[in-house]
Amino acid sequence: MAFDITLTMTYFAFLLGFGVIIANLLKKARIPDTFFLLLLGLILGPTVFMHPFVMQYVNVVLVDVSAMGAVPDFLRILALILVVFTGTFNLSWKVFKRFSDVSVNLAFVGVVFSTAFLGLIAHLIFGFNPVYALLLGAVISGTGTGVLYAFEHSLSRSRRALAIIKVESIFNSPLTVLLPIIFLDLVLMEPGALFEPMKYLALFWQMIVAGVGTGIIIGFAVSKIMRGMLKEYSSLILFSIALITYALAENVGGSGMLAVAICGLISGNLVLSEREKEEVKRFEDQLSEMLRISVFTLLGAQVMLPFDFNQLLIAFIFFLIVFFSRPIFLIPTLGKQRKKFDRKDLVLMSFVAPRGLAAAAMAPIIATVLTGIGSPEVGTQMVNIIFLVILFSVLFSTVVAGIMSTRYVQDMGKEEKPPKPKEPEEPKQPKEPEKPREEKFLEEAEQAVG
Repeated sequence: MAFDITLTMTYFAFLLGFGVIIANLLKKARIPDTFFLLLLGLILGPTVFMHPFVMQYVNVVLVDVSAMGAVPDFLRILALILVVFTGTFNLSWKVFKRFSDVSVNLAFVGVVFSTAFLGLIAHLIFGFNPVYALLLGAVISGTGTGVLYAFEHSLSRSRRALAIIKVESIFNSPLTVLLPIIFLDLVLMEPGALFEPMKYLALFWQMIVAGVGTGIIIGFAVSKIMRGMLKEYSSLILFSIALITYALAENVGGSGMLAVAICGLISGNLVLSEREKEEVKRFEDQLSEMLRISVFTLLGAQVMLPFDFNQLLIAFIFFLIVFFSRPIFLIPTLGKQRKKFDRKDLVLMSFVAPRGLAAAAMAPIIATVLTGIGSPEVGTQMVNIIFLVILFSVLFSTVVAGIMSTRYVQDMGKEEKPPKPKEPEEPKQPKEPEKPREEKFLEEAEQAVG
């Protein structure tokens, strides 16, 4: 279908307008909105209105993403850049230093393990060839933190676990974009061409080094740029810098997302005061919220789910494997440090790990590439699987977080902590009330004399 700017604006207005209304209502009720944004897109998209049964009575297309040209892909990339930048921009050095070791290990081990393990499962269940299966595993290997913000206040006793989950999601976001790109290169490789592992290892390190280098250089350059800027333009210049960082890193062969993450961390901690940071945060929160709503509703509107019970059941079984596979690498990766967490924290870190914006943004890009090489059926099937994994993971993570945030569970976790045996060691209390009044009296007397 030819690109029509008026039609594109109409579709975008539908998705964003209804999405904002739903997000507003759910935020008031302190309910995570991702699940419902995906459902909104699903209802407005072809799954409902292009179903043969519905088309017998109603012939209307509320949203057709295929008619929007490159706009959805642009919004997805923009959303990824802003989410990664704001995630590290709002991360303090103290939190980063305290939890970076554990979070980096979880992010790296989690993405690599999930890519390999879920790739194998996808190969066995769906019959994808190994490269396609690993591509699917890489896309859904990362985690998001959208569910946590609704329960952050009620989960205040699990701050350490929450911080680790947040920092982990920041670190695994670049990896969940980087690995699918490598597998897409393998997919696009010409038949008969030799696979050279060292070539891709070199490419991987080039992306890492060039990405980190670009992020560091631009991050420190921001401090000089910001000195001559008015406060009103601080938000806009930082947003522009995030885009420039991504573009420069990509043009020199680096990971744009990793560069944006490093730049955000440096500029957020070394450039602005806390007051200026709050002003910037207000602007970026609104913009990133708009993009987040757009990405999830667009994904739902692009999916054409089959109403085949067997296919949906197989996809649900695959999701259950995804959901329950996290503890397999989480517990060993924590090692001795798991003793610092009670059962409640371990349950949170194990099962509150929804697939987020990175997976939602990468899915349609993969479908476009696979369609371009003559595999539209595989591309459509992958998008449907990724959509269902995101949908179910958000739902299950929300339920787990909701249960863990109840007062009963929080109090139960408090009772389980074993530091209480130290209380009987306080029979030394009789020494404390020895001369409290006399000491106060003497102090007051000395002050009066002085």
